[in-house]
Amino acid sequence: MDLPRTLTSRQRWWRLAARPALGLLLVLLLVGGLLALRLRAEPAELTVSARGLNFAQVERGPLALDVRGSGVLVPSELRWVAAQSEARVEKLLAQAGSQLKQGELLMVLNNPQLLQRAQESRWQWEQAQAELQALQASLDSQVMSAQAAVQRAEFNARSAELQWQADQELLKDGMVSKLAFQRSRFSVEQAGQTLQLERALLQQHRAAKQAQLDAKRAALARLHKAWQRDLELVEALQVRAPEDGVVQELTLQPGQSVTAGALLAKLARAGALYAEIQVQEAQARDIALGQEAVVDLRTGNRDGALRAVVSRVAPKVSNSLLKVDLRILDPLPQGARPDLSVDGSIALNRISDTLQVQRPVFSQALSQTSVYRMLSEDLAERVSVQFGPASISRIAIQSGLRPGDRIIVSDTSTWRLAERVRLR
Repeated sequence: MDLPRTLTSRQRWWRLAARPALGLLLVLLLVGGLLALRLRAEPAELTVSARGLNFAQVERGPLALDVRGSGVLVPSELRWVAAQSEARVEKLLAQAGSQLKQGELLMVLNNPQLLQRAQESRWQWEQAQAELQALQASLDSQVMSAQAAVQRAEFNARSAELQWQADQELLKDGMVSKLAFQRSRFSVEQAGQTLQLERALLQQHRAAKQAQLDAKRAALARLHKAWQRDLELVEALQVRAPEDGVVQELTLQPGQSVTAGALLAKLARAGALYAEIQVQEAQARDIALGQEAVVDLRTGNRDGALRAVVSRVAPKVSNSLLKVDLRILDPLPQGARPDLSVDGSIALNRISDTLQVQRPVFSQALSQTSVYRMLSEDLAERVSVQFGPASISRIAIQSGLRPGDRIIVSDTSTWRLAERVRLR
């Protein structure tokens, strides 16, 4: 008689887990087999369509190493026109894009309170002028009175001295008493002291006159300056172009109120433009100040290519792009204006003689990669190539290719498993 076999808990766990594990193993074996079959079926020679492919021939010659970027013309001299006082926009006489001459009206503002204040400042100044004239007349009269007193004192002193001299002669002849002689001498001394006192008073009057006039003139100058400032603010209500230029921004509308210091418009001086281009980070390592460059205005004409030099390089990269400023040396054509799209080319170096070819897609300077070299009109093979320095459109070859070789410069990243490619 067979007895039922009792399984332990560990044996039961292994039995339950063995089935899913075996199933997973079978699935992995099946997937691996399919991948192996697919890899075996991958042909060493791939057939592709020749339509849309680009070819280039390896050549030897000079290579100009340059970098290019696109950007815009930027005004080098910007002038913000600000409001000198609180006002309301009365009339606009220009719009964004308008070209103005120095002194031309840009807009007209209105501020009745400022006009009234300027009138009151003028009245105060005129009143102070009248008060200064009256004060000067009064002080002149006081000085003249003091001068008259000095003249009287001088006359009295001279008269007393003459009397004393006469009494001296009379005293010798006994015709005048000694007391009368002493009185004459006392009169001389008294007249001299009076003269000195009157002269001192005259000097004080003159000094007081000068001090009061200086104080009044200072107050008058302060009032005149305040009036002139108010006049300048009134004249500033007629907003004029500070120099020849093109209006860049003007967003105000008639009736709009502005505060003192508010920006009214932005002007760019006509003809003072430079090019600001953006260069890819990988191409900007060798850019330096003073390098020669060419700015293309995209006109298609010869006058649209302008000589320039690198004037500024941004200190950091933003979004894999580096900003470079180009100072334009040639005169700008008439159609050049701010924010005009341009292309810039910066000459980094020049190799007098090297093996070179048109840059294949995704090729990098000073790197080793593979390209497809044409063996015949319809067959290409993959070869390893060591690239050297590169410009925007061409790249130097250090090894792997010879002069006269033709290569495919189109995107061949989808052919990476094929050693040979047949074109149809």
